[in-house]
Parts: sequence; structure tokens; C-alpha cells
Amino acid sequence: MVWIGVDLDGTLAKYKSGQGSKIGDPVPQMVSKLKDWHKEKQEVRIFTARAETLHGKNEVINWLKKNNLPSFTVTNIKDSKMIELWDDKAIRVEKNQGKACSGCASSSREYHSAVNNDSYLTDC
Repeated sequence: MVWIGVDLDGTLAKYKSGQGSKIGDPVPQMVSKLKDWHKEKQEVRIFTARAETLHGKNEVINWLKKNNLPSFTVTNIKDSKMIELWDDKAIRVEKNQGKACSGCASSSREYHSAVNNDSYLTDC
């Protein structure tokens, strides 16, 4: 089954430089989106470097429970079934070119989700 990856720090949870290992407060708009995807039976995985250790993974699982979120899989492994990645640090790269998207600096473009009919304005 295909899945959507959602980064934790800075995407699903608020993050400030210097906050250490504490997971920040939930980002309401992203929480709402995850709950919608869950209702639509979309597979969502929390994609985070914290999953590198069992302790880190358990902290994320406990944070999800504490914030009344479904028990999503927590991982740091990307595979061919991942269709989208929601991440505050991602740089869009032109497919098969290995360079940052040339349109990002000068235009806004609508992005249509691979999962549903939602449209998003992106940098390119």
C-alpha cells in the first residue's frame, strides 16, 4: 500500500532551534490534515530521524498518544511506496536532473496531491 510521509519536527510538531530533544506542541493545521487522511484510510507514517533509536521512536509514539492522534507508524526509512513527503526542510529537485527546481525562485504553481483532489500552492 502507498503511504504519505510526514516529518515531525517543524512540520507536525513546532520546533525552535535550541529546544533539544523535547517534542514541541502540535501544529494544528497539520494535525487536522493527518486526521483527515486517517479518516480517508490513507496510510500515513511519521518520518523522523528520531526513529533512529528505539527510545526516540517511543517518544514519538507517546507524543502521538498524548495529542490524541492515531497510532501512525514511526519510521526513518523511505521506500518505493512513499508517494508524498511533507517536510519543512525539503528542497524540490527536478526529476532525473539532480538540481534544484529552476522554477522555484520565480513562480507559484499549483500542486495537485497524488492522494486526493486537494491543490496546494508551492514555490514552483
